[in-house]
Amino acid sequence: MPQAHQTAAQLATQCTSINAEVERTTAELEQLNARVKALGEDEHLALQSALATRSAEYRQLARQQQELEQAQQATIDQITRTQQDIRAQTQALVDLSSQRQAVEMQLVALVQRRDEAQQLLDESRHTASAIAAAAETWVQQQTGLRQQVETLLQTLEPRRSEQARLGERVQQLERQVQEQGTEQAHLVQTIAEKQADLGTTQVQVQEQQEQVRFLAQTVAEVEQNLSLQQETQARLLREQREKQRQLDKLEAQQQAAQEAQGTYATRLILRTELPGVFGLVAQLGRVEPQYQLALETAAGARLSHLVVEDDAVAAAGIELLKRERAGRITFLPLNQIQPPRSLPPLRANGAIDYAFHLIDFQPRYQNIFAYVFGSTVVFETLSEARRYLGQYRIVTLEGELLETSGAMTGGSRAPQSMHFGTAEATESAEVTSLKARLREIEQLLERLNLHLANGQANQKQQTQALIEARQHYREIELRREQLTAELAALSTRYERSQSPQEQQQLATARERLQTLDRELPPQEAELHNLRSELAELEQSQAHSEWQQIQTVIRTREAEGNEQELACRSAQQRLQDLENQQQRMQESLRQAQTRLRERRAQQTEQFNQRDTHQRQRETLEMAIAQLQSELTRLEQRLGTDKQLRVRAERQLREHLAAQQQLEWQQQKLQGEQHTQQDKLATLQAQLQQQAAELPEPLPAVPAIGLEQLRQELRSQQKQLQAMEPVNMLAIEDYERTQERLAELTAKLTTLAAERTELLLRIENFTTLRHQAFREAFNAVNQNFQVIFAELSDGDGYLQLEDPQDPFRGGLNLVAHPKGKPVQRLASMSGGEKSLTALSFIFALQRYRPSPFYAFDEVDMFLDGANVERLSRMIQQQAQQAQFIVVSLRRPMIEAAERTIGVTQARGTHTQVLGLRLQPRSASLVGGDA
Repeated sequence: MPQAHQTAAQLATQCTSINAEVERTTAELEQLNARVKALGEDEHLALQSALATRSAEYRQLARQQQELEQAQQATIDQITRTQQDIRAQTQALVDLSSQRQAVEMQLVALVQRRDEAQQLLDESRHTASAIAAAAETWVQQQTGLRQQVETLLQTLEPRRSEQARLGERVQQLERQVQEQGTEQAHLVQTIAEKQADLGTTQVQVQEQQEQVRFLAQTVAEVEQNLSLQQETQARLLREQREKQRQLDKLEAQQQAAQEAQGTYATRLILRTELPGVFGLVAQLGRVEPQYQLALETAAGARLSHLVVEDDAVAAAGIELLKRERAGRITFLPLNQIQPPRSLPPLRANGAIDYAFHLIDFQPRYQNIFAYVFGSTVVFETLSEARRYLGQYRIVTLEGELLETSGAMTGGSRAPQSMHFGTAEATESAEVTSLKARLREIEQLLERLNLHLANGQANQKQQTQALIEARQHYREIELRREQLTAELAALSTRYERSQSPQEQQQLATARERLQTLDRELPPQEAELHNLRSELAELEQSQAHSEWQQIQTVIRTREAEGNEQELACRSAQQRLQDLENQQQRMQESLRQAQTRLRERRAQQTEQFNQRDTHQRQRETLEMAIAQLQSELTRLEQRLGTDKQLRVRAERQLREHLAAQQQLEWQQQKLQGEQHTQQDKLATLQAQLQQQAAELPEPLPAVPAIGLEQLRQELRSQQKQLQAMEPVNMLAIEDYERTQERLAELTAKLTTLAAERTELLLRIENFTTLRHQAFREAFNAVNQNFQVIFAELSDGDGYLQLEDPQDPFRGGLNLVAHPKGKPVQRLASMSGGEKSLTALSFIFALQRYRPSPFYAFDEVDMFLDGANVERLSRMIQQQAQQAQFIVVSLRRPMIEAAERTIGVTQARGTHTQVLGLRLQPRSASLVGGDA
């Protein structure tokens, strides 16, 4: 036992030292918090927020620039492919030009050979004429026949040539029409395939566009939710810091008050559980709530007096306090407290009763409460109690105390830490609320951190999906543009292939060929007869030279015809090459047009890249400036913040050590009580067994005390082993454990759901703050503009508490022209009217109402301000209807419709209406 007392004394000394350290660390922490706040901690947080915003904008620009670079690469690829197509078509065009030149050279050679053959034919005919001159008669007949043959040939040969040419032309046209038909069929099939591909691509474009829109909306929602969570986290962290500082301050104040009131000494006496200690006076009585304040005021410091059984117990307690140096306590021993004289009957108007009669207690404590309250009388009000000042010791229900000496005590009452029905110094409602709120904030921050981690991962995933979807969308869009261009080119070719010119030429050639087929046979027959006659004539003459020259002429005529056919074939080949060259040139022009479009798109992309680069450079400069300012602030705040962190850590360590020492004290006191109970039990058993011992006592063998204790423990174990055992205890334990596990799981689920609901409430609070700030900024901006228009001055809206606008009010700060800055309360009537109207119009511009009714709002304004107000109402009347009651001429003149109310001849009221001008939707009424 002495060792236990010594250990308890050591723990008390350590607790006292730790309490001193806690007080010192708390004071140091408050000083450091004040210094850090003075050095610009709020500015540091604002710079961090601005830096985070600029960094987010910079990352967004970087993503946009990356997307633009990818688009530029795609455009470069398209330009490369288009250039390759242009080079291939240009090479094909060069090849066609070479073929055309070769065909032209061939055609020139063929024309030259044809002309040479015609020249030889003419020479042969001239020789034949010379031979025929030898035999005049024969020659005349022959010449006549030949002239007829020549005449007929001159008519027949062009037709033959035309027939042959038309035959070849018909074959060529038929071949071209057939080729065009084949090409048209191929074009129709290709166009159908391209249209099908285009339709599929358009569907893919729409689907991908919808996917991109959905992903962009999802990313925006995720970013908005993430921003909301981050803002909620920042707000909760600020609130946690503020609440923690308030709690630390209140706990320090409460601890100082408790030590000053001797609470520690009271706890020490109650925890030692000295026999004969009944408790504090506040613990032993119960009162009705309506009398609690009055009775606690009447009792005063006697609430903390300790009631004990007798003066011996009080003396033991005083010795303990001296030994532990724990302070002082007033003890009230039951055997020594003398009750006051009996209370006389109460005859006072307004008096409720004696305080002694209004408290509920056990009869054994009657003298205690008679000593505590004495003859104190409880009155309802101070006015009723003042009439009996000096006759009684009086206390009112509101806590005013009137002594018999005439002294009066009252006013606002400081919070009391001890009340009837409690033995410990209770925490105030503010401390309890702060601790509960801090626990909620810790749970919310844990859940917020989890949500933020998930949200950031989701944002990264959705952003990557959006980038991929946009890339895919651009690829599909480029594919659609390419298909559209190809389809347009194919449609142009198809329309060109459907040209009716060749069909008309073919029909005309066939019609002319049929005409020649009808006209040539009779002429051929006549030519055959003439040639027969000429042959008979030539046979009769048997002129060998003539025959030879005729053979040469026929041979040369055949050669001329062959050369003519070769020339026509070369001309047709040249025409085909010209057509192909034209088609190739058209395709080349289309490719060059696409190339120019791609280059224009590339130029635009370069411009966008330059714009993004300038924006990035601006953001980099802003970020560098913010980082330099942040570094400067961190250097300025670094030492003090480190000292504050160190002080907070030391305070937490001291508090943890204090709690550990208190727990050890409680544990030691519990062990002391257990040992005392065991000692009392053993003493009682010893006395009981001593009464049962025989007289005289038998001789006891010389056995050591330790051996007897071992034997006693062995016997006790044997007795415990023979006790009955509940065999169902294990099953009951298992069922209880299962029930406990089930309830624990439900409790965990409910706690998680509660935390989630609290987090949603906090998010809604953040959204409410955001909505209020948005509305406040918009109305403030409108107010500044409208007030400047109405008064030629400047004004603005000011929040009393910008951090938490819902805890403070709103001030209208106005600066009329030529006057100092004033608040609304210190303005004249006209200035108040203009300021209030500016605020109303600012609200209307932000969220208009259907109509407004003004009743002589221009009463305090001069003429110039009335004109300004009428112009403002005309402007605002475009959004809503205004009904204005006014007696001022500028307001009435500016109205669209005027209604006058007057009393006609003193008998009845007359209403007159007049439509002035249809400029606005306002309605002005005036009393005439």
